[in-house]
Amino acid sequence: MKILILKKETTLFDIEGYAVFLPYEEGKFEILNNHCSMISMISYGILKIYSSFFIDKKLYHNNDVNISYIENTTIIKIKINYGYLNINNNRLTILI
Repeated sequence: MKILILKKETTLFDIEGYAVFLPYEEGKFEILNNHCSMISMISYGILKIYSSFFIDKKLYHNNDVNISYIENTTIIKIKINYGYLNINNNRLTILI
């Protein structure tokens, strides 16, 4: 799925991924490929994105972003305060 993360009128990430874990008031929820359409608010916590594409850590020198690698998977963790998401036709847009 195409994942677009926007922050303060800037594109933070525009990548392909296969799983996203999001914080929610009552816990966490997961969005996978081909998820049904939805709009939702997300709350304070860690947003995790799983991708099979390599992302250069040097591009993201930020305390709010942590990029790690396990086998052939890139894991991106982003600290967020709150935000909104919209998923439609395998395109996930998150405004934080």
